[in-house]
Amino acid sequence: MAYLTNLCLRWLGISAVLFLCICPITFAKWVDESTYGYPYKNAYTATATVAILKDCEQRYVWEESQDLELELIPGRNEVPLLEGKGKLRVRYSPYPGPSPLVFVLPGFGGSAYSGAVRYLAQLLTDHGFQVLSLPSPFHWNFTLAASRSALPGLTERDSEDMYRAMQAALNAVRERFHPEITRIGLVGLSHGALTAAFVRKFDLERKEIGFDATLMINPPIDLLGAIRTIEQLANLEKLYTEQQRSSIQSYAIGTGRAALSRSIEDPGYFADWDRRLQLDDEQIRYLIGWTLRQPVGSSLYVSSLVNPSMGFLQTPISWGYRSARLEEARSYSLMAYLEKVLVPHLERRKQTLSFEELVRASSLKSIAPTLGNDPTVYLMHNADDFLVSEEDLRSIERIFGDRAIIYPHGGHLGNLWYTQNRRDILAILNALLRDPADARRTTNGASMSVVP
Repeated sequence: MAYLTNLCLRWLGISAVLFLCICPITFAKWVDESTYGYPYKNAYTATATVAILKDCEQRYVWEESQDLELELIPGRNEVPLLEGKGKLRVRYSPYPGPSPLVFVLPGFGGSAYSGAVRYLAQLLTDHGFQVLSLPSPFHWNFTLAASRSALPGLTERDSEDMYRAMQAALNAVRERFHPEITRIGLVGLSHGALTAAFVRKFDLERKEIGFDATLMINPPIDLLGAIRTIEQLANLEKLYTEQQRSSIQSYAIGTGRAALSRSIEDPGYFADWDRRLQLDDEQIRYLIGWTLRQPVGSSLYVSSLVNPSMGFLQTPISWGYRSARLEEARSYSLMAYLEKVLVPHLERRKQTLSFEELVRASSLKSIAPTLGNDPTVYLMHNADDFLVSEEDLRSIERIFGDRAIIYPHGGHLGNLWYTQNRRDILAILNALLRDPADARRTTNGASMSVVP
């Protein structure tokens, strides 16, 4: 028996060595804190630099950008009380001459015009890319115009709707503007990065768009853990009166708009943010929770009008009496929406999923093998992002290896604007600018450098 045990152990040891030789372990690129000059060490202050930009929506930023409205689902433009609003609003930012096109997907509840998306679109168009931006599955416009169920929350189903919308948007751009598109990339921010991962999976299977590079920035890894953190932040609203909440929101949005009045090349774009924002840590955490939670109400409000017979919301509604229904919708947290609206809806459709199963099926880990085996998918994350854990960071390393960059600071998306991060975004996407033969030699991650 001892002989057999020793023999098995020796066999396992030899097998492990062979496995490591055949499948070498690669490690994420961890940026050294001593060389990373990002100024904000407080993760919530860092996050606020970008979080408040989500609500600074402007439909025209620079003259070259073009806005399109796409009718994707018959009848959605005639939904009672939402007449004329059922077309998907996307933004196309061109670049003269032959160039790659990059799709940009915003964070949770963001539109094609939200601040972080516009910031990234301008960065990319300044460096030789065309950009096509779409709204989040949890933005009311996507729920109405592109979500077949009008009930977002199941990532795979939402991403399939997104994939269809992206194809329609790309076709519309080609028909209207006749751009010379050399290659196609995809960038997702936060929840948009999670959507991008599933979209990439669909594209590998269906090959209807053909992405040459996909970059995920700060995606949630453990979706349930991220949702619980968002709930804790959003629940801070109980500490403030309605007037205080309104004052904090208005002040933050005004500060964001002031920042957006500067050029992104201006070194002072987000300089001294902790001093300029003039909010304490608790107020900033509340603000982040508010921005991450409020899309739920708007989306549910639209769902109740698209699916009136399902009785999601009970408050009567008419042309002259709509605000009460919206307030009822806004009383739902993300957790309550998933548990009390989405799961029961799936049960009625004979799709028996528990809340835990729904979240697990909607998480990044559910498609980890696909992502791990795709050399064209890259990831950028922050070690102090409060929506991920140490185990999540270890998962990132196991899945992506050296196709992942992990920065020491930045919170959740808070270093998107920082010089080194911008350079790294461009370094990853610059493969799209090279000749296809050159790009094939570098998409294994070896060309991705962490800029000092």
